[in-house]
Amino acid sequence: MSSTRSKTRQRREQKQAASRNRVWITIGAIIAVVAVIVVAVLSIRSNQVPDVDISAVADNSVTFPIQGQTHIPEGSPRPNYNSNPPTSGDHYVYTIPAGVYDQTPPDENLVHNLEHGHIWLSYRDADDSETISTLSAIQSQFPRWVVVTYRPNNDSRIAATAWGRLLSLEEPDEDQLLAFIMRYRNQAPESIPG
Repeated sequence: MSSTRSKTRQRREQKQAASRNRVWITIGAIIAVVAVIVVAVLSIRSNQVPDVDISAVADNSVTFPIQGQTHIPEGSPRPNYNSNPPTSGDHYVYTIPAGVYDQTPPDENLVHNLEHGHIWLSYRDADDSETISTLSAIQSQFPRWVVVTYRPNNDSRIAATAWGRLLSLEEPDEDQLLAFIMRYRNQAPESIPG
């Protein structure tokens, strides 16, 4: 009789274990589905373009002749660029990850970003909270395409730079900056689709 109870208990324990396994499999499947949905939503949000009619915004940027795109070793003598900030020319091998920086990375790295179709937004005054806030908000709308840096050597308060193009501003004009990004991002010799 005890062996019958033992077998009955064993079957009950097996059923309970199978039931627990089904619960964990279901929970795992739900977590996987939720993760896929979150990734999809974030991907869609990061690829949304702000609602700006670029045809209604004058293109006040200046075109500069392309000075080449040669990779040079880090620490090489600084190239003589034909614009400030530079819009093309010799540059270091590594790019700067898109984002907002309160320091001044080397121009030679950022020119490489431009060669890859990125937009470089820079500001001249480290204490210019209005400009920093505006540029940071814009960068968050283009997280894969825009680099924002402090650059005290700028000729203007704000510079928007693309491969061969420069927009200089004395006021943080969001429409001008958004239109510049939408016109010129991914317009370079080594543009990276995205």
